[in-house]
Amino acid sequence: MLGKISRRASKGTAVLAVGAALAVLAPAQQAAAGDCTWVGCSQTYNYSNISATAFKDWTCESGTTGTASPGCVGGAPYTISGRGHTPDGEDWDVLRIDAGWCYWVTLTTPTKEWDMIYDRRGQSTPVYVKIENWGTAFIESQSTSSCPNV
Repeated sequence: MLGKISRRASKGTAVLAVGAALAVLAPAQQAAAGDCTWVGCSQTYNYSNISATAFKDWTCESGTTGTASPGCVGGAPYTISGRGHTPDGEDWDVLRIDAGWCYWVTLTTPTKEWDMIYDRRGQSTPVYVKIENWGTAFIESQSTSSCPNV
C-alpha cells in the first residue's frame, strides 16, 4: 500500500510542477515529436514487471491524451522494461496496448489525472494510445487473464 501512495504522490507532484512551468513559460510552444529540450515532452512509466512498447509519433490529426486508435502510430518502437520508463529528454507520444492484454494506465496532464482500462483480451490487433505533449502515462498493471478493478 505504501508503494501505491508514494507513486500517487510523485505523480501529483509531477502534475503540479508541470502546471507551474506552463504558467511561467506562457505562451508555451509545443515540443516537436522526438525533440525535447525543455519541459513539455510526453513520457511513459511502466510500474508493471512486464515490458511495454512506446513510439515517438502520433500520426493522426486528432486525438488527445488517452485517445486509442488501431493506427495513428509512426516511428521506431522503444521497449520499456518492467519498472522502467521512456528516455528522459525525449518525446514519446504513443503507448501500444498489445493484442490479448488488458492494461490499467493512469494518465496525467498539467490539469488532471485519470485512470483508463484498455482491454484487448480476445483481440488480434493492438491499439495505440496518444500521450500528448506535457502528458504522462503510468502503466499500473498488465494481464492476459483479467482486468484490474479501478
